[in-house]
Amino acid sequence: MIQRWDWVVRTTHWCVALGFLINRLHITEPGKTLHQIVGLTIATLVIVRLIWGMTGAKGPARLSAIIPTCSAIRQHLEEVRQRSAHRSLGHNPIGAISIWLFWLLLPLVALTGWAQDTALMDRWPVDEWHYWLVNLVTLLVCLHILAIVTLSIWLKRNLIAAMLPGRR
Repeated sequence: MIQRWDWVVRTTHWCVALGFLINRLHITEPGKTLHQIVGLTIATLVIVRLIWGMTGAKGPARLSAIIPTCSAIRQHLEEVRQRSAHRSLGHNPIGAISIWLFWLLLPLVALTGWAQDTALMDRWPVDEWHYWLVNLVTLLVCLHILAIVTLSIWLKRNLIAAMLPGRR
């Protein structure tokens, strides 16, 4: 039986992913209302996930369970090298780092996007910050997908299934 993340984790994950994809592929026109709504929705979903992780989440979905340590990173890398990585529903230590980066960067993308329509635009290069943050998140998304696919193949374990709806 494949253990799955709870519905709040899966829903926020896929809604954030879809929203980022919509805005990144310019399905919404940058600077227009729909683009802004999608961006602010992404930031709101990240905040919801963080609140859930502190209050209602159980087990590996709690924020306290997603704190990587140097020793855990070293141990995980050695286990992956030996194809014996520990089976758990939670994030591995490197995955935990990427999750925290997403949770930091996505609200910053929304904030710098919003700030482009404020007086801050005249004082700070927020449009450039927004551009570079979007590119950084895009790189992180690509690394996230590559890592999941690569580890799924390398460890002969379907890591994606835990984020899909339904029961198995």
